Amino acid sequence: GTDLKDSIEEFIVDKDLKAPFIVTCVGSLNSATLALNATASGGPPFPSYEKVKSFDSENFEICSLVGTLSPMGSHLHIVLGRADGSVVAGHVVGNVTVQTTAEVVIGESMAEIYNRKYDPFTCYNELAVLKRE
Repeated sequence: GTDLKDSIEEFIVDKDLKAPFIVTCVGSLNSATLALNATASGGPPFPSYEKVKSFDSENFEICSLVGTLSPMGSHLHIVLGRADGSVVAGHVVGNVTVQTTAEVVIGESMAEIYNRKYDPFTCYNELAVLKRE
């Protein structure tokens, strides 16, 4: 019943990682809340996450988890496999509850610091990569 995203974010803070990223992850989940890339509708040329969907009480295999991590916010995308072989995928925006286990490998760039900075063009806190002193 542990939340995967919360656990990862607590780990990077506890270990004081400055530029962490997900290398790989395997395991299983029984719920996930994802933003699905609905459409690029009007305005700037980027997708708008108009559809948030919760998948509850399902048995998922984690097929892929990728993203950058920062105490200022993480940006994670996940692909989850269902028992029938179909998949669901999207931007992690809410709970992602571990069912049995999740083995996460986190790497860190030793030359950089990852931060987030608000971008008025996209209206999101985008990744800001700073050089380590």
